[in-house]
Amino acid sequence: MKVGYHPEFAADINRLSAVYADVTTGLEQMFHREIDPAIDLEKARPTAAGHLVKIRGEFAPDIRRCNLTSVPFFELYGLRDDWLVFGSVAPSRGDPLLWLTRFDPVW
Repeated sequence: MKVGYHPEFAADINRLSAVYADVTTGLEQMFHREIDPAIDLEKARPTAAGHLVKIRGEFAPDIRRCNLTSVPFFELYGLRDDWLVFGSVAPSRGDPLLWLTRFDPVW
């Protein structure tokens, strides 16, 4: 399977990492202990790692959401054919549909 990243995906991780680092080093480390293995799991088992996302009342089979447990964020990633594309890391209280635009050029 080929793996791709939206250009802002790394920026999301870097921004959140910096926010946590400003609070305390322990929080930044906790963030990375959660997000790095989540990305590895999604690469290894993309269909089992996340939850389907509903769009207009229907599940979108190409888009998945992986909730992080120790930090209040989720990852949004897409699956199509032989591609796995990481789109965003977003606040858990946010609407995942707002982040779907990151998949427009790919999908």
